Amino acid sequence: MRLKTPSVLAAMIFTGILLTACSAIAKHHAAFTANERTTSDPIANDDSDPISGEWNVSFFVHDTTTPATFNLKLAGTKVTGTVYSEHTGPGTVREGKWADGKLTLMLDFKNHESIAVDGAIKDGKLAGEFHTEGFTARWEAKRK
Repeated sequence: MRLKTPSVLAAMIFTGILLTACSAIAKHHAAFTANERTTSDPIANDDSDPISGEWNVSFFVHDTTTPATFNLKLAGTKVTGTVYSEHTGPGTVREGKWADGKLTLMLDFKNHESIAVDGAIKDGKLAGEFHTEGFTARWEAKRK
């Protein structure tokens, strides 16, 4: 009788460990195959960062549309990143800000005058006005 109690207790402990290990392995496997997450951290809502990412941009100048690409990163209210178009060449974001649903960027280039960009998200697109070389015109961008 004395030997039976420790054996039963050991079997129960072993079973508990085995079930816990199997559960952990199954959860990790499900996360690896994208069926479930492994942490209890809340998932960031896509609406919490509507700015970060790559954007196909169109600058509308007179009767011409100039394509460009923004690659933006939001950290708090600060926006950083890069820009490129055939017209301007590569550039960087300076003084980028996203606050109260409004985007402001200053785009600096080596071989082109800086471009001040203002905009907001409307109908899933970024859109607004830009100011450069003494004129103001429209722009819009769609996420890639």
